Amino acid sequence: MGREAVAVCHWQGEIAEAKVHLDSRFLQLRGQMRLDLPRDAIRAVDLDDAGVLVRTQGGDLMMEFGAVEAARWQKAILKKPPTLAEKLRISAQTPAFVQGTFDDAPLAEALSDATVGDPADAMLLVAVLLRADDLQQASDLALAHPDKHIWVVHQKGKAAVVGDSTIRSHMRGLGFIDSKTSAVSDQLTTTRYRQRT
Repeated sequence: MGREAVAVCHWQGEIAEAKVHLDSRFLQLRGQMRLDLPRDAIRAVDLDDAGVLVRTQGGDLMMEFGAVEAARWQKAILKKPPTLAEKLRISAQTPAFVQGTFDDAPLAEALSDATVGDPADAMLLVAVLLRADDLQQASDLALAHPDKHIWVVHQKGKAAVVGDSTIRSHMRGLGFIDSKTSAVSDQLTTTRYRQRT
């Protein structure tokens, strides 16, 4: 997810070709040059001949793309990334029913003032999986409300009690399709499922 291109990059005296990736949280360089710039560390983004000059607290990053692509990258970097609530499409007008407990500030912020106590009143469902038996409870909830999307939230990487492939196999085996994935925080990620019609 995000925007990607290859550019000649100038950073702190180094010049190298790198794969540039922009997502909601970082501007990253990979390849001959490696760099992770948090978007909130970017102070200004200026066009400079055939490139984009990204000014940060730690220095200036010049990325040479060509004039047309440079203008697109400037616009993309300056565009405010969507909030987690916007990515999940959760709001006071489209509230969610939440199953499971969690201690995660970004998820709590996304759900603040946008939840209901009865799944029948919700526009969508959120199931947080932190224990092995949470997956069965999540699929039971989804099966009981087949007209609603369910966001299945789980831990990332090796820390996950229930991993992405296990969840996907289980949900697909019950006739659900996955349609979107989003990072929630440094610890959590989520995938949206809906029963096939």
